[in-house]
Amino acid sequence: MVGDRRRARDSGAPRVGDVVGVAMLPPPAAMPLVERARQRVAMLHRRLVPPPVRVIEALLAGVDTAALGALCALDIPDQLAGRMSISALAARVDADVAVVERLVRYAAARGWLRLDRTGRVAATSTTRFLRRDHPGGWRAWVDFSTGPEVFAALGVLANEPRSPDPFAAANGAPFFAWQPQHAERHAAFDAAMAAGGRMHGLALAAALDWSTIRRVCDVGGGTGEALRVLLAKNRHLRGVLFDLPAVVARAAPAERLEAVGGDAFAAVAPGCDAYVLINVVHDWGDDDAVKMLARVAEARLAGGQVIVVEHLRRARPLDGIALRSDLLMLALTAGGRERNDAEVEALGTRAGLALQRTVALASGDTAYVFT
Repeated sequence: MVGDRRRARDSGAPRVGDVVGVAMLPPPAAMPLVERARQRVAMLHRRLVPPPVRVIEALLAGVDTAALGALCALDIPDQLAGRMSISALAARVDADVAVVERLVRYAAARGWLRLDRTGRVAATSTTRFLRRDHPGGWRAWVDFSTGPEVFAALGVLANEPRSPDPFAAANGAPFFAWQPQHAERHAAFDAAMAAGGRMHGLALAAALDWSTIRRVCDVGGGTGEALRVLLAKNRHLRGVLFDLPAVVARAAPAERLEAVGGDAFAAVAPGCDAYVLINVVHDWGDDDAVKMLARVAEARLAGGQVIVVEHLRRARPLDGIALRSDLLMLALTAGGRERNDAEVEALGTRAGLALQRTVALASGDTAYVFT
């Protein structure tokens, strides 16, 4: 009976393996241990390599992005079936054999593909996550990250680091103003956020108690994937998806989900007893973040929760996604950044909120629960 109820409650939720690549969500407490272990391995690597080599390796790191983009542009993850010779794979994707061979060799060294001793190519678990039809949707991150507007913003950061807004300097308008004017690129960004949203939805559903909450609003929730997971995992919940009108217009209809378009700096959909902001605050400078949080505080029901999910900026930096995300915010936004616990709490306090607790998530993020 318990198993039946659990299956019914989880109906419609994505499988953990399809989203994070492992059968079960890792314990949140294990995530810092994993990060530290990876840091030690990286430090060992650095100690084994002379400084000039470290510099060259760092400068060539951008080749990873280009290689992943090329693999996906050729649809190699989608066209790779079983074990294939490089020539057969090249014929299938209609590309020059020499180009495919060089991409495959690089991808195999990075673990994205497998190249056996006979020279045949096979998929790895990473290859499958790069397929267009993979339910996790992580291919969208390749499509977004390899966009010319992102490369251009990173180029400005590299050559003009004093620029207050590298993205605007490169593309003629700030990121969130530029996106609606470029529908295809905006859709690629939405799809990348949706992939992360599935992961965050699973992590939030597992880490927080939703039993006393009846109506939850996802502010800046994109096309609603995080909210969809929360609703699937908690059948008593009703959800409000709040984002720009052009964004929520792309959200697929779902049971118990209402899509509301608007501007979070002006007003947020009212009447919910919980509001979540998932990797939204880090897009903005302090004053804008406080303004948005204040609008959320005004919209909630009395005693309602405001749950801010962010990467943690550690006092001692660890080489991981949070550190890279901080530099990406520097390139893409005017003032956006990752923050430490005290800085997130200070934003909430300025917006009239009180931090009740912090909760580590299996995604590696932290949930800050305000009232």
